[in-house]
Amino acid sequence: MSLPTAAARPVVAAGDLWRFAAEDRLRQRSSEETRRIVQVTRERILCDNDSTAPSYARGRYVYTRHWNLVSRPALAAPGDLPEDIGQWVWTPYYPHFRFPLAPGKRWRGSARVTNTHTDTTNVHRYEAEVLAPQTVSVPAGTFEVLPVRYEAQVASDDSAAQLAWRNVELIHYAPAVQCFVLAEHQVIGPDGQPSRDSRLQLLEYRRAAA
Repeated sequence: MSLPTAAARPVVAAGDLWRFAAEDRLRQRSSEETRRIVQVTRERILCDNDSTAPSYARGRYVYTRHWNLVSRPALAAPGDLPEDIGQWVWTPYYPHFRFPLAPGKRWRGSARVTNTHTDTTNVHRYEAEVLAPQTVSVPAGTFEVLPVRYEAQVASDDSAAQLAWRNVELIHYAPAVQCFVLAEHQVIGPDGQPSRDSRLQLLEYRRAAA
């Protein structure tokens, strides 16, 4: 099987489902996450995302047709209602992908994420690059992928102080499943210490019934 030299925009449909093994490597915790498409419009992919982790921000996630996040629920404590925690909304979107993907392709810019309920705003100044094609093995099988490396300097305004974070993600996109099969995410906090080190690996991919 030859390695991919390009990847077109994903073709997806309501009912498509991806299930991932999730690892929180800082806290030595494991869970499962599920992404299920409930609607595809001209501009958006709407998903119900869920997890076996109690603290997961489950609910309706909205993506562009390029799998870039537009909005999602905020993290909730047990008993919180949606009106209590608000939504994170990206302007214009979380810029993980820019299809078609091809090795060496780069993009950069800035994006703002806000939660009006908590009066919080984060500004991401990012750079992304498509790396050389690879073959990766995950529990769902072996896949030919185009890795995307995303790095952002994040300025977080908590209404009391300006805080600086560093966000690094490596996302292995597999054309065969129209989504990533492996994603690693590290965040370095304002104190210079890791605040996140996570990994997602594909367990299952199911196309919608014809």
